[in-house]
Amino acid sequence: MRDRLRVDAEDVKYFHVVAEAKTLVRAGQELGVDYTTVSRRISRLEKALGTRLFSRSGTGWKLTPTGEGLLPAARMVSLGVDVFADGDPIVSGPEEWTILAPDGFAATVLAPRCGRLIAESGVVLRIVTADSLASRDGVSYDAAVVRTKPTSSRVRIQELVTYEIGLYATEDYLLEHAEIRRIEDLQQHVLCWYAEDPLAAVPDFVALRPMLPNIIRLQSNNLLVHEEAALAGVGIAVMPSYIAQRRPSLVRVLPEEVTYTGHYWTVLPAAQLRWEITRKVLRFLREAVLDAGLANSEMEPR
Repeated sequence: MRDRLRVDAEDVKYFHVVAEAKTLVRAGQELGVDYTTVSRRISRLEKALGTRLFSRSGTGWKLTPTGEGLLPAARMVSLGVDVFADGDPIVSGPEEWTILAPDGFAATVLAPRCGRLIAESGVVLRIVTADSLASRDGVSYDAAVVRTKPTSSRVRIQELVTYEIGLYATEDYLLEHAEIRRIEDLQQHVLCWYAEDPLAAVPDFVALRPMLPNIIRLQSNNLLVHEEAALAGVGIAVMPSYIAQRRPSLVRVLPEEVTYTGHYWTVLPAAQLRWEITRKVLRFLREAVLDAGLANSEMEPR
């Protein structure tokens, strides 16, 4: 009655490798087989499941929504296949976590605070920078930190922390350039901010853009570019305060006139929760924001 679910574990491993490699050729190289064998295995698995797992294109193989949902389970099956093949039940490999996060949050909150986690637990931690879930479509993850609250029913959402954004520059820059007493004075200055690209999916941009000069002279989708430009005296950066405060040489510009409160949301893939690992990841995120001096909300998967 359930014939279509009788799948081969080795085929599931091939699915996992293709999902990570993105092309049949790279997957075949990793598996030590010809790409035609990989293609045949994937086709057989899709036939057994009665659904497509990948969409094919000239640039590679992209997971379908069904494939995305099955990927975490496939990762565990793939590991199990390797353990059985080795004949050693003890050697199961380290626990692996994947966290998606914006570049600034990843670099200044997560990276400096993961040392003890890695040293004491032996976890393999993957921090993948992503401005939004859409920008990392097809990537399997345990938790994501995003700035825009998702509306999809396929994820579980909780507010992680609020943060403030302001204008920052070095004292030398402010002494050497036209005085800034009001918002209109910013027109004479170089502003460092996000590219005016709707695909960037940065809600801060929409709220702050009317306060900024007509032309943003330095644009980048990487927050650390804004920071380094400000430190080098290129201009004034629009930055989260928790990042700017790490740099004693940066001072706040127009703190009363230009300010914005943003939100980081924790997103959990509803169909992919690995409950025990999910709880550990959430605990790590909670401790990281606390240690960084940011307030946080209670976070348990619901």
